[in-house]
Amino acid sequence: MSEPRLTVALSSDFLKALNKLPEKGRSKAASFVSKFRDNPRSTGLNYERIEGGKDPMIRSLRVDQDIRCIVRAPEEGDTYVLLWIDKHDDAYQWARRRTCHVNRVNGALQVVDVEAAEVAVGDAIAAAVSEALAKSSSTPQQAEATPVAATGSPSLFAHCDNDQLMLLGVPEALLPAVRAVCSDESLSRLIQWVPKDCVDGLILLAEGRPIEAVIEELERQRPDHIDPDDLAAALETPESKAEFLVITDDDELEAMLAAPLEQWRVFLHPSQRRLVERDWSGPVRVLGGAGTGKTVVAMHRARWLAKQLNKSETSGRILFTTYTRNLATDIRSSLTKICSPAELQRIEVIHLDGWVSTFLKGQGLPVRVFDENARKACWDLAMAIADTSLGLDRRFYEEEWKEVVLANGCRTQPEYLAARRVGRGTRLTRQNRAQIWPVFDAMRMELRQRGLWEPEEAKQAATDLIEKSALDARYTSVVVDEAQDLDIAGFSLLRTIVGGAHANDLFIVGDPHQRIYGKPVVLSRCGIEIRGRSRKLRINYRTTEETRAWATAVLHGLDFDDLDGGLDPATDYRSLLHGDEPLIKAFVDPAEEQQFLAATLRQIQQEQGGLAATCVIARTKIGVEKLNHALKQEGFSTRIIQKDESDDPSDPALRLATMHRVKGLEFDQVFIPGLDVAQMPFRFELEQRPDQLSRELFEKQERSLLHVAATRAKKRVVISYSGKPSPFIGSSNISTG
Repeated sequence: MSEPRLTVALSSDFLKALNKLPEKGRSKAASFVSKFRDNPRSTGLNYERIEGGKDPMIRSLRVDQDIRCIVRAPEEGDTYVLLWIDKHDDAYQWARRRTCHVNRVNGALQVVDVEAAEVAVGDAIAAAVSEALAKSSSTPQQAEATPVAATGSPSLFAHCDNDQLMLLGVPEALLPAVRAVCSDESLSRLIQWVPKDCVDGLILLAEGRPIEAVIEELERQRPDHIDPDDLAAALETPESKAEFLVITDDDELEAMLAAPLEQWRVFLHPSQRRLVERDWSGPVRVLGGAGTGKTVVAMHRARWLAKQLNKSETSGRILFTTYTRNLATDIRSSLTKICSPAELQRIEVIHLDGWVSTFLKGQGLPVRVFDENARKACWDLAMAIADTSLGLDRRFYEEEWKEVVLANGCRTQPEYLAARRVGRGTRLTRQNRAQIWPVFDAMRMELRQRGLWEPEEAKQAATDLIEKSALDARYTSVVVDEAQDLDIAGFSLLRTIVGGAHANDLFIVGDPHQRIYGKPVVLSRCGIEIRGRSRKLRINYRTTEETRAWATAVLHGLDFDDLDGGLDPATDYRSLLHGDEPLIKAFVDPAEEQQFLAATLRQIQQEQGGLAATCVIARTKIGVEKLNHALKQEGFSTRIIQKDESDDPSDPALRLATMHRVKGLEFDQVFIPGLDVAQMPFRFELEQRPDQLSRELFEKQERSLLHVAATRAKKRVVISYSGKPSPFIGSSNISTG
């Protein structure tokens, strides 16, 4: 009779703790884990019970004289889970507080900090009482003697029974704490203690959605049978895979233990995994705020698609595209960390304009890199035939060309006459439009004579060529990141590139709140039908809740589309992390501001041993160059992140970048100096706008740009200015230098 198969799993917490060990300790730990996986029943391992521990199945194992590994080991059975690794006393303290068990309703394996749960219950009840007192004249004694539901602030989850909450991932031990939550503020405090797989459900319930609708949206199904002692089965659930990795390959384990592991490469939240590992019947649209892992999901989706192609041994490739060149560069670099060479061969990563240029040249069209001097010369000639009786200046024509003609794909006068002019401040009659059109005809002719194409026109030309020549679809699937910045021509081209609607054709992720280029697009008008395949990510893994709330407040009062004609609220996502409020420093003298920046950077350098995880951000390239010169004079080693290169994490230098360039990147600390009224909204550009509506659109984009810059920070945001501040930054937490 053969031996039962042993299962060894690592928790995400174990890998985080392993990464924090000193190099020597990490090496010993890696050797220990490899030996443990070979035979976790070895008599030489010397399992020790945790005195005073909450869970009798949690044991300690000796790695060396100083380091202990905490493991969930069965009395009987063959599934072992490595939970934590640390110095002796710290490891035992961690183990005493926790239990590791199977959720009796959803079947997932969960680790719960029982002591933290008890504290969370007390905090939630205290918060409920405090909130009730603030709303009534009750005495503290009366409020404490009153059930939470009767204090005037009923539980946000009163409409759910315990099994429904547990199906969403709430551990049984945390039910009292969840029941005590009566406000959005107390929910924000609680979610740092609950498993990640239940956070999005709690957020939706707190917004007042019916429990049945939340269970359906999150696709949670209660298993037919749950064996609380069958950890191997529990580890196969999507919820468990968000926190545990079953080791099946020695090479994979060795690579994982050899160097610090980035969590995103292995662990996906259940809502993310359900998006990635699935055959979709058609186009999918995924929205999510900053830090919710949209790009991670897109990359894992591309890898999954490539893996399926390799398994089926069929031909086909995946196009991974985005709006900006620099983001494509970063994605290409990141994919090498999760994809095998065979998978990488299936994936082409390129920004969309770059793809178009390559394709058109391959078709024999003389497409030249756009030259602003040539553009000016074309306008000079086109404007020579403008009807002066209309009283419209050149700036108007340039804006109309960009915002209406190109944005709507108008190639003939009838198309222009029928085009929507939403956001244009100058009213035009049908006759006015007919008088204007010859200028645009002339502009297009001048461009063609020079072999120049506007980006929108080039995409239209590529679409036409594919359709007219009946070229086969070049890709089986297309994955789009930062979709909010693509235009109508871009989405129409992608629809054509991948062919007619079919399974797994388009996977589109974006966040309209981060739109810093272009205008809203309705996907259905581009031939992309997403009904029934729209999803949203609601958990921020990067930015602290304090920074997220501040950055979201920058957008207060603005409406944002959902890429398909509806609205996307910014109120239904939260961060799992907490930290300091963003610091805003006001100075009278720019020299004082510079001294503050240099002194703070030196302090970080001393505390953290380097500045590689710190970025100083400016609104413009000129601003970056000025900062670079000043910081070099202060003795700092600097690295300007360029648009055509990915960041090199091995370089210890302080990072500098424009607000546009940091999109898609992340740092521990972000500094945004010089944020005065002239820089944000950028006064030079704002003054070029011909009417109020276009100025309002620009200001909205500028707010989104600041939102993007602030949410690059994982731990700390520092904003400073001298003189008059940007109107976008508020005044609630400004301190003077």
